[in-house]
Amino acid sequence: MDFFMQDEVNLHTHCKYCRHAVGEVQDYVDEARKDGIKVLGMSDHCPVPDDRWHSARMFYSELDSYQKDCENAIGNAGDMHIFRGFETDYHRDYVSYYRDELLGERGFDYLLLAVHNYYAPDGIDIMIPECPINDRGALHAYTKTLIEGMQSGLFLYAVHPDLFAASYLEWDAEAKACSRDILACAESVHMPIEINGQGIRAKKVVSSSGERYRYPIQEFWNLAAEYDVPIVTAADCHKPEDMLTSRAACKTIAAKANLTFARYAIDENGNIIIQ
Repeated sequence: MDFFMQDEVNLHTHCKYCRHAVGEVQDYVDEARKDGIKVLGMSDHCPVPDDRWHSARMFYSELDSYQKDCENAIGNAGDMHIFRGFETDYHRDYVSYYRDELLGERGFDYLLLAVHNYYAPDGIDIMIPECPINDRGALHAYTKTLIEGMQSGLFLYAVHPDLFAASYLEWDAEAKACSRDILACAESVHMPIEINGQGIRAKKVVSSSGERYRYPIQEFWNLAAEYDVPIVTAADCHKPEDMLTSRAACKTIAAKANLTFARYAIDENGNIIIQ
């Protein structure tokens, strides 16, 4: 089994297919090699068969092309380890598709759990950019969706679990309670969670406490220190040159919370494991 430390790994990487990133898969491989990354995971936004949410992800018809580009990059990887995956929005409608087609028939290596859409009380999914999480009802719906995804057993880790803070601006009792629910679930299922680099690069927001990152937010990660949860960080890069631009800031957030990063392993079957 081969082991790698956090500075050698990035598993949250986008490319041109989602249409809000730039660059070919190979461009990210080349940048990762230059930056000293030894384990790179491609994880563009996951398509679904009915092309729901297509404005921010590849069409299902592009899945073969993305898979081929990833496999070609693996063939050119040299001594790098490259894994094929997706950043995947949890939705009950697609559980069998994620499990049986993507991880099963197509043999993708991993899925990352994201919540860019949450279930409303009537069961309809709502896109966060269109309906920001700016009230308690939306915050609870987001939390419930994320927890359901963590409990599904489909995902390697959860990306930007504190994404709600981009629009739920105050760290109040509700934010703290929902964060504890998220962290308690992550602990119970041993689900790693990610200090996300994209939120560092995005335009800051202003709360009653002043200007801050949209996410990650320090208060969430201070709470995380109270739970036995593996912590990772990743670039969530949408440009090759952003592979490491926010790594130092993410490490600072972890250090302020007295968090240590998990280590990664590649087992004898070639699977990526977070410990």
